[in-house]
Amino acid sequence: MRSYGVKVLIVDSDGNVEPLIPELLKVGINGITPCEVTAGMNIVELRRKYSNLVMIGGLDKRKLAKGFMEIEEEVYRKVPFLVKTKGYFPGVDHAVPPDVSFQNFSYFVLLLKKLCS
Repeated sequence: MRSYGVKVLIVDSDGNVEPLIPELLKVGINGITPCEVTAGMNIVELRRKYSNLVMIGGLDKRKLAKGFMEIEEEVYRKVPFLVKTKGYFPGVDHAVPPDVSFQNFSYFVLLLKKLCS
């Protein structure tokens, strides 16, 4: 794949895959998704350990159902640092749950747009 110009190889794996990351890097995998919060994945700590790892997700979808303050807390605690380091695509793991209101999800997206533009 590298010989064809592919720069990022991402593995999709559920759960806490942190123990596997050194081995994944050795075989050429340099990205992970969905960085599952409920399984204990901490994207800020992962970025500190693995500066070149491409990551997707890592934002706690359960916070989206609560309210604007909880959404802000989750987003501002993680996203500004990660966006500066590059190679991070913010989002929740898997799908947005049905208990998240459209208003809360819209607010979440607006915060991300603000921080990522």
